Amino acid sequence: MDVMARVMALGGALAALGGALAACGGEEEQATMPGELPAYEDPPELQPNAQGVRELHYGPSAVEVGGKRLCLRTYNGMLNGPTIRIAKGNGRKVHVDLHNDFTRSDYREIASMMGHGRRSCHDFNLTNLHGHGLHVQPNRATADAADACEGSGCAEEGRYHGDDVLHEVGPGEVARYRWDLDEDGTHHEGTNWYHPHIHGATAIQVMDGAAGALVIEGALDEVPGIARARERVMVMTQVALDHENTVPLGEGEACTEENLSVTDFLAVETLRATLINGKHTPRLLTAPGQVERWRMVYAGSPDEMGIKLHVGKDERCSDFDKEPIAMTQIARDGITLPQFYESDTVWVSPGYRVETMVKMPAEEQTLCLVARRVNDPAGSVIAVVDVNERAGAPTETTMPREADVAAVAPPTTWTSVVDGQEMEVSCASVQKVHQKVVLLVPTPGQDPPNLHADVSLMSCDPSKHEHGVDPEDPVCLCPDPNINCRRFDQRRARGYRSDRVMTVDTSERWQIRAFDGHPFHIHINPFLVCPNSSNKEPNFAHFRDTMWVQIEDGPRDVLMNFRKFTGQFVAHCHKLNHEDEGMMELVEICAPGDQACLCLGTDENGGCISQAGCMAGDAQCQFAEKATEAYPAPPPPDPALCGP
Repeated sequence: MDVMARVMALGGALAALGGALAACGGEEEQATMPGELPAYEDPPELQPNAQGVRELHYGPSAVEVGGKRLCLRTYNGMLNGPTIRIAKGNGRKVHVDLHNDFTRSDYREIASMMGHGRRSCHDFNLTNLHGHGLHVQPNRATADAADACEGSGCAEEGRYHGDDVLHEVGPGEVARYRWDLDEDGTHHEGTNWYHPHIHGATAIQVMDGAAGALVIEGALDEVPGIARARERVMVMTQVALDHENTVPLGEGEACTEENLSVTDFLAVETLRATLINGKHTPRLLTAPGQVERWRMVYAGSPDEMGIKLHVGKDERCSDFDKEPIAMTQIARDGITLPQFYESDTVWVSPGYRVETMVKMPAEEQTLCLVARRVNDPAGSVIAVVDVNERAGAPTETTMPREADVAAVAPPTTWTSVVDGQEMEVSCASVQKVHQKVVLLVPTPGQDPPNLHADVSLMSCDPSKHEHGVDPEDPVCLCPDPNINCRRFDQRRARGYRSDRVMTVDTSERWQIRAFDGHPFHIHINPFLVCPNSSNKEPNFAHFRDTMWVQIEDGPRDVLMNFRKFTGQFVAHCHKLNHEDEGMMELVEICAPGDQACLCLGTDENGGCISQAGCMAGDAQCQFAEKATEAYPAPPPPDPALCGP
């Protein structure tokens, strides 16, 4: 078997395991769970200060979880961060000041291919803030004389930062953000989240618990059956509690930036317990017949999970019925679904949000929320639901009507410009594929990593690490990991302004593919997923901002609608270690006719060479274009680029 075939076999096996998550049950083995069960609590909500600003502090925090005291990088001394809730309205401007309370840098190695590939050096104490799911200005908030940014932490020209993930907030610094939710019409309501998005350190910071829910209220919250339902905000994270290099705090030991518990980037790859709002297997108390609305945020990485609800055979869920209970999903990725999606599995990939309605049984009993992963196929109980009259009278006993929910969902057709012509846009009307996105790890042409060899990542000297181009990088192999056979750092080092360009207020059909399995995510503008054959999540047209793709399923077609805002942001794999390693693109939306933004240069006929194209002499870029176009087949031989 040649190298390509071995890599394809590995990718296919991984994809098959990922696809099995939704189908696997508890027939043969029952899930494992720990001892004492803490009481479930929603995260506290972050209230504005007297100036109307919500203040987030990123720094070292002592937390207790799973019977251990750990010193972690978190927000406001909590595991996880507080919920930011925005009431229904128009003209809403959300002010957030992010304070980096570290006092020094902490440079650590990261490495691709589960530690066996290219290494680079990043400051784990450098940070910033991303509103995952927001449709707002990507770089700077729009200038407003009545609300100018003053003092330290502002962007240029006295403006606030928008959803600017390219900005870096160093130790001791502050950054002032303003998210103008309704600048492009009333923002869609739903469950979103916020987290750091600093290239090279995103995974370690989110894994530590620097993540919180971002709830935007609107018409859906007033629908009968939802308005009075018992709401739960469930932020699911996976702290490296038991990793061999995690160092708990000693008895009475203070938490400082000198003794952080988690510093090993490779801990992201290990099996870790799923916490809900920072608690290990919390117990929820609810009334018989109660209708509950679960706002689920999957802030873990890099594993996919299939979450099922079973009837327990005892009050601790040490055993449960094999047949799960169906649940009704009403929203995905912070956007209301146009129809109910009823399934016995809530299937989530990193970055997903799912809003699920659950009607509790009429009799007292115990329910078990069980999550299954590729490396935990028997599953683990992540929450115990105690259906008991001690909870008091239910607040709602009637489920919402599908028609009422569908009435407030965004339409799946719209009017936009496609290829220079204004038209009605839908999955049926736009068939031309304008852009291809291929996410590759492992990459064709490279040996699979040795998963059994010991790998050690240490602190590092940034001056001795190259983040970009290595003269020894092979031209005719895709770097690991990558999108379209290109790595984020390589393009930055070579001086490319952006990696993918579009024109504002236009629409395009994109085709998303993956080698093994990856969650594709893009900032600022959600996309319409066209009908497909998925057996894990809705396969009717609906809006998303994060979507699982794998080689087994073939291409996933989506419609992009580049509304209102110009500027730069990113698209990437939301397995956060893959993003840190370079599986990310710098995306830019340009004003019509902005040649400097749209064009890398001109050809011999004066035509625009797209910013996504190749500089003269960049052979690796030329190979990447051929590899992307040919995928899933290997690129045709090209002796001029690759030799005989």
